[in-house]
Amino acid sequence: MKKLKIILGFIWAAVCLLIILIMFPGLDNFSRQFAKLSFMKVNPTLTGGDVARSVEYEDYTLNIHEPVFEALIGESTKGFIQLEWIWTDSIPVTVKDSIDFNMDDHIDFIIGIDPLSNQVHLDPLQPFVEEITDEAQLEDGWIVRIGLVNEKKIKASR
Repeated sequence: MKKLKIILGFIWAAVCLLIILIMFPGLDNFSRQFAKLSFMKVNPTLTGGDVARSVEYEDYTLNIHEPVFEALIGESTKGFIQLEWIWTDSIPVTVKDSIDFNMDDHIDFIIGIDPLSNQVHLDPLQPFVEEITDEAQLEDGWIVRIGLVNEKKIKASR
């Protein structure tokens, strides 16, 4: 009986090795097909979240993303909102926008960009708006992430 188990173990190992050797060349194609499935989604921390709305101006388009409070389980107490400016033709001299990202008819912050001097200025008007966490100048625009405190989490802990 002991020899039979050893022989079956070696046969199983050989079969697994053959399966791995047969599948290895196709793994790249398999992973690409797997990534295209509808339930696969890139983490919003990397993408900045889905675009909630776009506002078009004469010189640029402003994409306001949904706030991201990503955590392993549930929502985090701290997060961010990503704003993306895309220049239409030429780079504007200055950009200044009043943002109400949660659509409560109260301006949450005012953000200004001076593309020529690479300066970004934030005026938080609500207590849950923190500071600029990331900014990046693109070929045809600018991306800024602004830190937020999750109001739902704070209200729930009180």
